[in-house]
Amino acid sequence: MKYLAAVIFCTCVFAQSQNQNFSCPRRTEDMLNYFVMAYPDRIDKNMGPGNANPIYTSISPDYGNNVYAGSGYFIWIKSLSGYPWDIKTFDSNFIYDRATELGWSDPTSFKRFNNDLAMSQRCVRTDQPGVSLKIPAANTLYQSYSQCLPYQTQPLGYVLNSISAPVWLNVGNVGSVKTRYFTYKYSCDQNYANCQFMEVFSLGRGIGLFDWKYYVNKQGSFVLQQESVINQKHGGQTTPALPCTNSYE
Repeated sequence: MKYLAAVIFCTCVFAQSQNQNFSCPRRTEDMLNYFVMAYPDRIDKNMGPGNANPIYTSISPDYGNNVYAGSGYFIWIKSLSGYPWDIKTFDSNFIYDRATELGWSDPTSFKRFNNDLAMSQRCVRTDQPGVSLKIPAANTLYQSYSQCLPYQTQPLGYVLNSISAPVWLNVGNVGSVKTRYFTYKYSCDQNYANCQFMEVFSLGRGIGLFDWKYYVNKQGSFVLQQESVINQKHGGQTTPALPCTNSYE
């Protein structure tokens, strides 16, 4: 993710006990099934190039058997070395963005939202899009860290996040996958319009992130700048490099 040429983040307050199984109400589904590779594949598989970095998935707590906790965090790891990464959190209400890399070689450098940024409702109707989430500029401040210490605070501006209704797509060597698009618009005006940047994440149920697109607003239209295709399922897993507890706690 870019977020101000960077990514999204979050700082959620974990709900109740992290040791309780969570289930969505009838006729809704848990969006973690789209953000996170399913068990047991996430234990020894990853989504790989494509034309870009791989995505290894780690979730805490990990109950296995595709049962998820009421709160916790998960990580999209972008290389075999365990860094860079995107760190997300979740509770019974939302999935949030918390932190992302700052450069690709030093896990003690990263960017983290002062307050975890809501990306999606946790439970969404099985056949419908999620509710669009409008985050005011005052709640989108983020800090840059070096050697685990913050040194700069910046605003991301007004943010508009949305989850699409599900569609079926053929994905690389995986086949037909139920997919939702997470669309992240930022540096918007106070009416959540005229957003300067947009990122679109293709999220496959059971496989997680398999495509990412980054757009810039040029004279009122979003123009594609970069696409990362991550649509091949491969064997192999890694451990996230997390030397700074304040990147994920």
